[in-house]
Amino acid sequence: MERLAETPWIGVYEADKKTTDDVKESCMVGKHVKTQPHLYEQLSKYDYLCFLDSKLNKVSETFVEEYIQKYFVEQDYALLLRQHWFITSNNVWDEFHESMLQERYRVDCAKYMNYIEKQVEKGFRETTAMHCACGFLIRNMRHPVTEELGRVWYEHIQECGIQDQISFFFVKQMFECYLYAFGEEPFLKGT
Repeated sequence: MERLAETPWIGVYEADKKTTDDVKESCMVGKHVKTQPHLYEQLSKYDYLCFLDSKLNKVSETFVEEYIQKYFVEQDYALLLRQHWFITSNNVWDEFHESMLQERYRVDCAKYMNYIEKQVEKGFRETTAMHCACGFLIRNMRHPVTEELGRVWYEHIQECGIQDQISFFFVKQMFECYLYAFGEEPFLKGT
């Protein structure tokens, strides 16, 4: 948060949320602001927001500005995010299997499997035209579906678990015409 103070970026610290060393619990706390920034006074006043996972490199502000102009102003998208750069099969099970390499996801293996199977039973597809990474999001806060998309995604995260790329795989199928997944590299070189 201190480093952000020296930049034009606005960090959100949720002082009313209980802090914990539990990896799953602390990760779930961050999902609320990630999916529903319109509920935060310090964020709701903006037309456009950018979410960046702290594990990722610095993003080019020029990239963000150009994409806002091209996809929100000139076109009518609600959310921009990256195509997944190494899970290119566009299959949710490949995301699941990749997730099982990390302990924080592996502990909920059965929960993820049940969630995926339930979504497929509801008629959602296991393979789609694109698979998205969810660590970098550019959001059009004034688009009429943005709040609903975030609310639905958060509900799915609560059911699925902290691996939000699995839940987003199905949520994006409900909102596909409002999403644009790009393949270009948004990060600054050498960061």
